[in-house]
Amino acid sequence: MAAPSDELDLAEIERNLRARRAEIHAKIAELAKPPERGSGVSFGKRVGDGTTEAVSRLNEIGIGNNLLVAAERVDRALAKIEEGSYGTCDSCGRPILAARLAVAPESVLCIDCARR
Repeated sequence: MAAPSDELDLAEIERNLRARRAEIHAKIAELAKPPERGSGVSFGKRVGDGTTEAVSRLNEIGIGNNLLVAAERVDRALAKIEEGSYGTCDSCGRPILAARLAVAPESVLCIDCARR
């Protein structure tokens, strides 16, 4: 039985994962930039002042955390390509379906383990 990675173009997957990692890190860097001087970011004295900005910052923090998790998954998938274990579940060691890897190449868990 062929491994799922035998059915996939690992060089193309690696290129796509590296491009995705660069895109994620660019987004993280953009979120981490401090506000420009004079941008009017302040929290006023009246109720409601700054609420929009506070909600916006909380959303950005959530997005940033999601991007960090995505970067870790991409980095792990790239490491698995380098070590020759791409397509094998990190948890149970069984093959990850090629269809799953085609849709989500950063997957390092099989469907069953990902559901747990």
